Amino acid sequence: MMKKSILVACMILMFVSLGFTPAFDRETVYQGSTIEALLAGNYDGVDTVKNLKTKGDTGLGTFAGLDGEMIVVDGKVYKVAKNGKVTVEGDAVQTPFYAVTYFDADITKKIAGTEIKLDSLKLELDKLRVRNDLPYTIIIKGTFKVIKVRSTGPYQQPYPLLSDALKEQNEIVYSDISGRLVGFWLPDYLGNTNAAGYHLHFLSDDIEKGGHVLDLMLTDAEIRLDETPKMHIQFSPYPTKPLKKPDNYKAL
Repeated sequence: MMKKSILVACMILMFVSLGFTPAFDRETVYQGSTIEALLAGNYDGVDTVKNLKTKGDTGLGTFAGLDGEMIVVDGKVYKVAKNGKVTVEGDAVQTPFYAVTYFDADITKKIAGTEIKLDSLKLELDKLRVRNDLPYTIIIKGTFKVIKVRSTGPYQQPYPLLSDALKEQNEIVYSDISGRLVGFWLPDYLGNTNAAGYHLHFLSDDIEKGGHVLDLMLTDAEIRLDETPKMHIQFSPYPTKPLKKPDNYKAL
């Protein structure tokens, strides 16, 4: 037994010395900071895009200074700036808040030949979910008759509260466009940690348009859900200022 323990310890030391890092669990949502910290205006970076990409290939968030909307899809990290421009972000870019996972669809459904508004889409997703106490990662590839999105920022210190920053958001409406919705459904008990309910970001197929979804009407869609039973939160490396008065963030 002693020899086996020594062997295991030596292997761990060898992996560390050679620069190997443990693989991240595909059944875990990895999150940086909390929605309550973001609500309080903590917009300094807690992690880099480079590190974020090792933890998942699908997700969302924002960038340091509340600089636009983050969309993570197919392992790439995109930013939708306040003016609506989409860029691929470099490894050194910082993020104050994110949630990502490795996407493996557990539930799929196709919808065709009908017009579905946002409220009806949420009801459809409600029916597809097996459980109401676990996170679900969502990818919906579809054609949209209309979709309304927003983005905001960037800000410099002293940062405003998120509720004040969103009063200055830029809203854009796109018509007859195809793309993907990427995001999460989270149960209410996680509401101080992340946005409870549905939180979806949009990225067009031509990678030129996107943002946080405010409203939509889709005509065709392929829905995929990934039930993700575990969550890992990386808290900020710096002391975050507290939220001084009750607030909440309902994404949709």
